Amino acid sequence: MSLRKERMGDEIRDIIAASLTGGQMNDPRLQFVTITGVKLSPDLQLASVHFRVIDEKTQSETRKALDNAAGIFRTKLAKALEVRRVPALRFYFDTSVERGASVDSMLDLIRKERND
Repeated sequence: MSLRKERMGDEIRDIIAASLTGGQMNDPRLQFVTITGVKLSPDLQLASVHFRVIDEKTQSETRKALDNAAGIFRTKLAKALEVRRVPALRFYFDTSVERGASVDSMLDLIRKERND
């Protein structure tokens, strides 16, 4: 990933995360959201925003709330970023924790088989 994409992704993550703190958003579904990362397309026109929530059962509702608030986030990004076009935002639940746990359990299984 290029340095510019990485920096811009970090800025977008920080701006959206700051927007979610301090009760700035009126939607109660956005209270316990953590923005874990942002990946930009090569042309910088699409930002994939990854998020986590405390209660994974609410991820669908939280995603809908984030999609509804995308215009607000884009307005804040337009004011803060020095770019011609603000990227479109797409929100995805971050599954890296589950994938990591799955890999750990597989490695544990391999270790147990080796020790037997």
